[in-house]
Amino acid sequence: MIELAGLGVSMGNARLEIKAIADYVTKTNNDHGVWEVFQKFVLA
Repeated sequence: MIELAGLGVSMGNARLEIKAIADYVTKTNNDHGVWEVFQKFVLA
C-alpha cells in the first residue's frame, strides 16, 4: 500500500524494508509521528 499511495509514509519504528520504500519516514509512534506528518503535509 505504501507504494500505491500518493504519499507513502512509514513510521520511524517500522521494519527497514518498509522504510526503504516509503516516500517519507516520520518519527516513531511513541514520538507522535502521525502528528508530525499531519503538520508537515496537511497543515503546511
